[in-house]
Amino acid sequence: MTIVIIGAGIMGVSTAYFLAKHGIPCTLVDACGIAAAASGRAGGFLARDWCSHYEMDILARFGFDLHMELAKQFGGTCGYRRVDTYSIEVTPGDPGKSIKGPQWIQAKVSHYSKMGSPDTTAQVHPQLLTNELFKEAQLLTQNATQLKLARAVGLEFDHKDPPRVTGVTVVPTHTTETVEEVLPATCVLLATGPWSNTSTSWLPARCLPSRRFGGHRAHGVVVRPCAEAAASKPPVDATCLFMDYRGPGRTCSPEVYPRPDGTVYMCGLSDSEPVPASAPEVVVDSWRCDRLREVIASVSPTLSQAELVSEHACYLPLSPDGVPVIGPVVGVDGIWIGTGHSCWGILTGPITGRLLASMIASSVQDSIAKLTCVPEDLKKKEWEEAQRLLNNRGFDLFHPRRFAHSSLLEGATYRTNKKPD
Repeated sequence: MTIVIIGAGIMGVSTAYFLAKHGIPCTLVDACGIAAAASGRAGGFLARDWCSHYEMDILARFGFDLHMELAKQFGGTCGYRRVDTYSIEVTPGDPGKSIKGPQWIQAKVSHYSKMGSPDTTAQVHPQLLTNELFKEAQLLTQNATQLKLARAVGLEFDHKDPPRVTGVTVVPTHTTETVEEVLPATCVLLATGPWSNTSTSWLPARCLPSRRFGGHRAHGVVVRPCAEAAASKPPVDATCLFMDYRGPGRTCSPEVYPRPDGTVYMCGLSDSEPVPASAPEVVVDSWRCDRLREVIASVSPTLSQAELVSEHACYLPLSPDGVPVIGPVVGVDGIWIGTGHSCWGILTGPITGRLLASMIASSVQDSIAKLTCVPEDLKKKEWEEAQRLLNNRGFDLFHPRRFAHSSLLEGATYRTNKKPD
């Protein structure tokens, strides 16, 4: 039994980590490495109860609790902390007698209301978390969990009915050679995010509506208060802001997440730029990033001269019906998928990985020799957690079988899940 995971973002790496806790190794395949796309550029905002109005709710609640569990296990290595979260409407200018907001916001505040407390909202550094999960998976399996730097270009199947996957065709990216090779595989997970339209196109016809997977580009910047501002201006505290900005000739709704390391992450100003062929081809629209910096500088003296640490763009992965797709693909044996989590990918990434690992471990229980280097008590505990998850019928909402007789196979538009206004 050989397991290959295509995609080394938080979905793929989380699955590898929880497979490792079962004593099951795997090979991650990614052209650029760990957390090279959205998982390395996302803000990492977490909310327990913001999805109660639609299907994501069960993933959000289980996901929020799992992040707490991982934070206790990994200590302070992943930038996790509980936060207060507010909605704020601001206009640049003298605050005067306007509503009082956080001290580091000095502007006319016309609305300021609490959206979440430390009981219901938190944050994590997605890149640090994804890398830590991979490191822990390698430690658990004594490096039997591996990363192969290669671009997946196809899948191999046998001629049975239904067909079973036998391998993944890849092109190495860490050498000058571009010769295709086939990695043997009896179980393959597609954790390909906004590139799921490509990876699902490798499946036999009508397994999934491959053309209807996509992505939505979002921009973000990370800044650090300059030394002078840090010494003389109100400090930026652990308050995440969902901002309604009304400036001269411009309105927008950026999100502002101060981080424990003293930096501030800001995102927003998304657009509909098509998803490129690969992660290295994602283009940053510097104009949008500059506008984000101008917005925060106009309402926060503490950040008015902030140093630019990074600017970036990434694509939120979208499914054909706006609901994540998690589980075994119908109509073919040995193929699993985990994608389409939109703006909640970091919140729900680890729980999706645990759910997929639980499904895969249960399916191969009688056909795989588990690693003896993983403690038996750890494997037993993870197996018990797996059964608890699999017995919760709420996760059936995300099963790929919902597309088996769907009109989406013929073509339809997808919708985007967004954080509440």
